[in-house]
Amino acid sequence: MDTLKNMLSPLGMNTSAIQDTLKLVVIGGTVETARRASISAWNGFIDSFFLTAHFSQEDYPYDWLMHWLSKQPAWGRSREFEITTRTVSRNGLTQATTGDLEDEDEVEDEDALVHGRRKRKVAFMPSLDTTHTIYYRGHWLRITRTKRYPDYGHGASLKISVVARNNDILKKLVLEAKREYEKDAEHRVHIFMADTTYGCWRWNGARQKRPMSSIVLQPGVKDMLLADCKDFLGIPFRRGYLLYGVPGSGKTSLIHSLAGELGLDIYVVSLSSKGMSDNTLSTLMGHVPSRCILLLEDLDAAFTRSVSRDASSTGAPTASASTSTTNSNNDTNDGSTLSLSGLLNSLDGVAAAEGRLLFATTNHIERLDPALSRPGRMDVWVNFTHATKWQAEGIFKCFFPSKPAPSPSPASSELNLQDTVDVSQQNLPLPKRKAPAHAIPVLEEAEIAELAKRFADAIPEGELSVAALQGYLLKNKVRPKECVEEVAEWIIQERETREKLKKEKAEQEEAKEKLDRKERSKSKKAHRAEAALKLEASVSTSGTITPAETIVPVIHAESSSESDSSNGGIEADTEESLTSEEEPDKPAGSTIETKEPTKEKWVAVKGQQTSSET
Repeated sequence: MDTLKNMLSPLGMNTSAIQDTLKLVVIGGTVETARRASISAWNGFIDSFFLTAHFSQEDYPYDWLMHWLSKQPAWGRSREFEITTRTVSRNGLTQATTGDLEDEDEVEDEDALVHGRRKRKVAFMPSLDTTHTIYYRGHWLRITRTKRYPDYGHGASLKISVVARNNDILKKLVLEAKREYEKDAEHRVHIFMADTTYGCWRWNGARQKRPMSSIVLQPGVKDMLLADCKDFLGIPFRRGYLLYGVPGSGKTSLIHSLAGELGLDIYVVSLSSKGMSDNTLSTLMGHVPSRCILLLEDLDAAFTRSVSRDASSTGAPTASASTSTTNSNNDTNDGSTLSLSGLLNSLDGVAAAEGRLLFATTNHIERLDPALSRPGRMDVWVNFTHATKWQAEGIFKCFFPSKPAPSPSPASSELNLQDTVDVSQQNLPLPKRKAPAHAIPVLEEAEIAELAKRFADAIPEGELSVAALQGYLLKNKVRPKECVEEVAEWIIQERETREKLKKEKAEQEEAKEKLDRKERSKSKKAHRAEAALKLEASVSTSGTITPAETIVPVIHAESSSESDSSNGGIEADTEESLTSEEEPDKPAGSTIETKEPTKEKWVAVKGQQTSSET
């Protein structure tokens, strides 16, 4: 201090003021340091008694706990909350808390419509970035819900703290939430879509399970597929199923029903989506869980992005299409660089997932590469044809249920009703709904069987699709007798509609072909005129008489003769096109007549000889 005084004395400064200032700085720093140290020690002391668990929205435990919290009364009685009508969570289950606001008349009819729209419920959800307290099994839980990326509307997280010596209470909480979630979600099939931007899977929705009894295929096909899936499910092996056939024959519906029966989620990959590449597909395949169904829809259109596919399309871009779009590559390029080699390696390569069931659908199996459909990648082939008479009878019985058999006592009748319920439909929730205005008449079993037999006899074998039959039955879902009586007239209308559409398509193709020929002829004439002008310009610039003077009229003569020949060629082309368009009708009729005696295999297991025929 004396040294400091001696240094400051020549400057004429007041040393007492500086000393006081330095004392205040030292004292203030000491107090602040002590305060921070005490707060840190106190927080560390408190945190030593708390166990904290963090849950991210990208993982399943977050869905379990949010579903569990939505049922807790304390969660609905929060003192700080946000009001919203968006009560459907990412898992497809309705997260309605106990504090939701409902009218008295809404309880009886949950699905009532107001001005054509479904009624909206007002939900009270605890607000973000606020700590809420819930009592659970003798412990107070401190729960905080936050968002890591508020600007993007996603990336929520959940933090749960509890005063306990070990983490047993948190384990019990997570397991209880998991059991309740799985119990409520048992009747749903979750759909995940491939996100090519980030190379991950995004939840797309949850669908009600579809019972296997609603799928009508040839005898033995469903049982064979179900038994084969159960045998190979979960083991370190890859099993592939190729469902091919006509559109609207029930390929996707069968996959949906199998997923519900086996309790599996469906992971859908669109091979023609924007940004799909070999690396992206390999990353997606590596992130597929072991117990799931991997679905590749429309495999024949994997390498094309056209909205229509004609009979000559092979699924690959044509040369004309590639040359026409060369100038606008920068505008139309979507970054998709998927190749056949990359697809094959992702299906059964070293990094491919095991234990999953691969299903692929296609309408044109002849367009698939043999390496894609070989055994080891597609082991079981199932052929889907147009509806047969046996299928028509089964579909009719599914749409119009019959009365149960009479029983001597109410108790036994209740047991019979329980026995007739489909196993896959036992745990479905039964919401409170009003009776429909037009109820489906329930007829006797013998009467339904007779109507189904008459309906099947009226349906032509292998001509109409299953989707067309379902559409007709849905239109007449409350008129079973009239449905059978009017089916012949409906078949005539369907045939006339198909013929009309076929004729319109042929006319469009013919007009398009004529337009293309005109454009080609115009381009040829323009090219010849441009060549003649260049030749005349070269002769005029030379200024001397050259043998080109004798060449010019020859060229003009040749051009005129070529134009005549080109016109004649065009007329010949039109005559050939007209005859070629008239000729396919005859073979088509012949193929339809010769198609009856041939029988197509419904199921073909590669490497085996067993198959069930129609």
